[in-house]
Amino acid sequence: MRTLRLGLLIIALPAFGGAVHAQVSIVSSYTENFDALGTALPAGWGVWTSSTATGNGTTFTWATAPIANNATAGATNYFRNLPGASQTWTSSLSTGTDRALGWRAGNAASRDGSVTFSLAHTAGYNLTSLSFQLFTPNSIGTAGTFQLQYQLGASGTFTQLASVSYTNDTAQNPLTVTTITLTSGQLTALNNQSGQVTLRWDNTATSGTAFYSLALDNFSYTATAIPEPSTYAAILGVVALAGVLSRRRKPRPAA
Repeated sequence: MRTLRLGLLIIALPAFGGAVHAQVSIVSSYTENFDALGTALPAGWGVWTSSTATGNGTTFTWATAPIANNATAGATNYFRNLPGASQTWTSSLSTGTDRALGWRAGNAASRDGSVTFSLAHTAGYNLTSLSFQLFTPNSIGTAGTFQLQYQLGASGTFTQLASVSYTNDTAQNPLTVTTITLTSGQLTALNNQSGQVTLRWDNTATSGTAFYSLALDNFSYTATAIPEPSTYAAILGVVALAGVLSRRRKPRPAA
């Protein structure tokens, strides 16, 4: 299940079936392992078809039913509830408590789709780390490249984040899981933003519908609160007072 510390404030609750993808507020520590996908898509997460450089596209209705790794792509399961990163891979495996958010394209709209995670804002916080795992859930199809992007505000262009990309491997037996970790320096663009901050996993292909596939699991980030100006002032005041007291305690030279 999702682990949140310091009390996650949900801005709006998601509708069952994934028709609404709510933003969530930033907290100091967040983890999503996707193991509750059989109930609904997690708050803050969205899956989309026909994404563009400046827009998410068309919201995709999330199907909660588990599906096998090599299940055929279809209009109701382009985005899917798959066995997670800890699985012992087989093409027909669909069961298991460890789940992952999967994606298998089957037409142009789903090929150009995306997965998003949206924070209402990051005001007052600096992101210190962010990590997730990616793997290729099915063993057939053509390799495709997926990149991590971000958007500041509710509109505008999505921008590549820290040159992060993943090219899927269609020979997944045994399963190969890639862990991607971003540092505080790579996350600077997302810090202390007063408006919506959206992360997006996007397929870079612009032609073909050769069943590009991806699975996302074990997403997490950490963040630290930025001290208020009054806190800085108090710290400087204490330092200044310590300096004064130190000077007063110095012995005077003998006459």
